[in-house]
Amino acid sequence: MAAPQRKRDYGAPAVEAPLGRLPGGAPRNAARARGQAARRRRSFLVFVVVPVVLMLGSVYVHTTAAGLEAEATVLQEEKAQAEVEAERLEVKVSELSEPGRVRSLARRDLGMRDPSGRDLKTYSGSDGEDVASEGEEEKGSGG
Repeated sequence: MAAPQRKRDYGAPAVEAPLGRLPGGAPRNAARARGQAARRRRSFLVFVVVPVVLMLGSVYVHTTAAGLEAEATVLQEEKAQAEVEAERLEVKVSELSEPGRVRSLARRDLGMRDPSGRDLKTYSGSDGEDVASEGEEEKGSGG
């Protein structure tokens, strides 16, 4: 077996306290009472304060989550309404841009007319393509 080792004290020489007193003059019972009070405070913190703080945190998180869920529901309803409105507007755009409607408005409001056969002339270009008269766009490339 190994021999027990002694602790070496490299500090000040040890002062023997009188019985019932600690170095510095404090009674031993007071030191023990302070230690017990510190243990009581620690156990109060561990068993009362920490769980209460955790419960309050849990309540806060659940309250925040419920508020966010309500906000998400409102946003989903607004999105659905916006989608319905977008569909309605797409239908209206397709109705307003119908070729027959555009032609009748052009005739009535702008005094335009459909071109007749004598208004259009085509010439054959050097590479065999049809070219509109007077430098206008090529036939067939218009939309």
